[in-house]
Amino acid sequence: MFDNAHWAWPAVALAFLLGVLGMRWLYQRFGLGKKQAVNADYFKGLNFLLNEETDKAIESFIKALEVDNDTVELHLALGGLFRRKGQVDRATRLHQNLIARPNLTERQRFEAIYELAQDYYKVGWLDRAEGLFDELKSSETFHAAAVNGLCAIYQQEKEWQQAIDILNEHKRSDRPQYLKQVSHYYCELADIAIENLDFDMAHAYLKKSANEVNNNSRTVLLKGELAYQQGKYQQAIDYWQQLHNSSSGAQQLVAGKIIKSFQEAGDLEGLTKHLNSTASIPKRGQDFRAWYDALVHVFGEADAETHILKRVESEGLSGPVASHLHHAVNADMVSQLSMSGLLKELLNRAKSRKIEYTCSGCGFDTKSLYWYCQNCGEWESFR
Repeated sequence: MFDNAHWAWPAVALAFLLGVLGMRWLYQRFGLGKKQAVNADYFKGLNFLLNEETDKAIESFIKALEVDNDTVELHLALGGLFRRKGQVDRATRLHQNLIARPNLTERQRFEAIYELAQDYYKVGWLDRAEGLFDELKSSETFHAAAVNGLCAIYQQEKEWQQAIDILNEHKRSDRPQYLKQVSHYYCELADIAIENLDFDMAHAYLKKSANEVNNNSRTVLLKGELAYQQGKYQQAIDYWQQLHNSSSGAQQLVAGKIIKSFQEAGDLEGLTKHLNSTASIPKRGQDFRAWYDALVHVFGEADAETHILKRVESEGLSGPVASHLHHAVNADMVSQLSMSGLLKELLNRAKSRKIEYTCSGCGFDTKSLYWYCQNCGEWESFR
């Protein structure tokens, strides 16, 4: 198998060589300025790249860039390359030098500012990045990128209201693509309000979230949570049962609370119907135990085990289910006819599995359910 990193710098060297030779041709063809020769440090750097002497190549390029005012686009491209390779200090130095030059066009200056803002964001200098993105908002060309950059900072800092406010600065025609994002930001604020027992504020935020995206399953989940915290158990059940068709993953987050709500409401008939429904077996340990205890209470221990086995046939195994059935088999609580040797082996391996949810956007696996995928940036993508 080829190592992509092994071929990266030679490929860059070729790209730079073509760019530099293309510029030389333009100078010669159209007589652009007096400079007819390409700075020799470029070719020294290219030679170092081709020989995989990366550090020497970088120093040669930086030396060339510091004295050559005619290759701004190449400077920007090289700075972006440094950042992608994790050499942010060099990218920062390069972009700072570019911004300091008095002869840049307005677009070149804004482009250099944008690159430097990304450098700062990459290393976590969020205050500096915020200042540069804020400056870029005055540029029509970079306005949208600046707004998104500021939003990324506010999201990382969990400044949800600021994130909402900045996204509202997008052009009206661009705003629809950010509705789900804004809806989730209101959910974040509602979640905080519920935790602080500020139920009126939580209700207001959830109303705003629903105004952004009417069918956001997280909004429905939090409406149920709000009702649950206020002791309105039947209302909570009504909200959470809506999640079965829209988001079984979201329903998993409140699997144990749904059962407790039935119990608190004294609704044994409703609980029995819920346990017999197609709602998935809870995947989290504590929720599974509440679900299993409810099965035993309603159906008895033997029927509870049979119920679980039937569900496993259609749903497969999760960690808590595998661990429970592994114990049940060893304790002779399940007949050998129900549990073959193959199933025993599957349970043995599955009881310690680490993956329960997968992001539909990028395939990232995780044991816990998250609303936001840190890997690809998608909201509500875990299944």
